[in-house]
Amino acid sequence: MWVFVLSLVLAVGAGLGGGALLWAGESPADRQAAEARDQCEHQITVYFNGTDPDPVMSAAADRLRGDARFASVRTQTRLEAWAEFKRIFADDPDLLSKSRPEALPAAVVLMTRPDTTPEQVAPDLVQLFPGAEVRTLGPCSP
Repeated sequence: MWVFVLSLVLAVGAGLGGGALLWAGESPADRQAAEARDQCEHQITVYFNGTDPDPVMSAAADRLRGDARFASVRTQTRLEAWAEFKRIFADDPDLLSKSRPEALPAAVVLMTRPDTTPEQVAPDLVQLFPGAEVRTLGPCSP
């Protein structure tokens, strides 16, 4: 029995070590391209508007966390969206002066599993959350 356990530990360690070496060998541009491709192929975002969208968004995220079609479920409150908006448009004070946090939605950002595409689940999400806006990133460029 201990031989089996030792073999298993060695095999897992070798796999993790080899994976770490492969990962370490990737350039930052390669990692960035892989992340962009993964995002393009697997991300779907559900936006919630209204006077207080955060509780509705949180309830939706809780409901989706148990869904086997999704590898991850991440939330973004209205205030987090506002902070991101200000960071992105920091160089455009005119736009920032005309903007307000209440105009931004709360969101649930989903990553589908490798065997599922956003286009497959989007219709279900539209039915599940009829007042929300469901967006995929669209087809990936080759």
